[in-house]
Amino acid sequence: MSTPLTHLRQTIANATMITIKRQDIVGPNKLPGFNRVGEINLENFLDDEIEIPQGYEFESLGSLDLDTEVNELDDMWSNDGVRDKGNTEDRIQALQNGFLVKGYLTKETPGMGSKEGPVEGRGRALAAKRNGEKKLPWINLTKIEDGETSRVSGGVEENLKHDPATKGTREDVITAGLYLIGKGELEPNEVDIRDWLKDRIHIHKYFIQANVTLILDGIIKRHAEGDNAVSIKERKSWMQVLDKEFNILVDNKTTFLFSIDSPTYSCRCFCEAVLEYGTKTPVDIILYTKRRLPSEARKKLETFVKDIEKYTRLTYKAIGNKRGMKFENVDINQHYKIRGCIPQFIADHKDEILARELVHIDSY
Repeated sequence: MSTPLTHLRQTIANATMITIKRQDIVGPNKLPGFNRVGEINLENFLDDEIEIPQGYEFESLGSLDLDTEVNELDDMWSNDGVRDKGNTEDRIQALQNGFLVKGYLTKETPGMGSKEGPVEGRGRALAAKRNGEKKLPWINLTKIEDGETSRVSGGVEENLKHDPATKGTREDVITAGLYLIGKGELEPNEVDIRDWLKDRIHIHKYFIQANVTLILDGIIKRHAEGDNAVSIKERKSWMQVLDKEFNILVDNKTTFLFSIDSPTYSCRCFCEAVLEYGTKTPVDIILYTKRRLPSEARKKLETFVKDIEKYTRLTYKAIGNKRGMKFENVDINQHYKIRGCIPQFIADHKDEILARELVHIDSY
């Protein structure tokens, strides 16, 4: 749907500025107020100037049904390619707290998205849903550009502009660049990356030249090292994804889920899974990371695998020393099996992501 001619509109660096008019509002003008107090009047947005991201057209101002349209486990709500750490629990909890203390503030531009998914406002939508709210003001867009470039670029720039949530960072921009390179929508060379930063992110509005150079160099260097964007979620969310999409139930008795990011986690895995439940029947172990660089995650995986095997063998050795005997040919498979890793690398794990299959540790 094209932008109505009645709008006051102007084009700024390929993004469109529109002014909200009464006829743009669809559905009820008044929504239930947050915390069951008062109401949210969409007419408070009248005459507000809204910048519509490149690759989209304005359709209307309405509301997002948080019960039926927002699913925290759906990839479209995970902020992949837009936030370097996805939707972190701390950030969502901070938004929840803000809503509980201040309610919904109509001075902030509403979140926005198309039928293909949200462009900006994921964190606010998730926080509001967790708080038990039902409706959230929402700008409806029509996507007019194929691919992921418009969603990622628009989402990153919206986060850089303001911070009703958490202001965007250099790392967010680098993550977005790596994500688009992995999708084949951005060429990994200085000229194309610089043009993308200038024309789609409008980078000089948010960073001085020194920081722009760091972002450009960061994208080029990390791509050359084989790094690509990583889908990051909290452990609880991954457990739900495994249950609903991989048909794997993490019951913490036969099947366990552990992070590979710290030596303390391999120790916990050994104590809580192998020692407690793997003495008679081997337990299944599934692994995940919150590292934003695949190269870092791969090093952590290697260390985790070595550590848990070391702990198992050292346990046999300690028992043998105590009893004056020596155990030969210790078979770790009698106690645990690393079933695989959650596919999180957007480019390198794309086949496993589509097939909803775990990644074997040798292929990680």
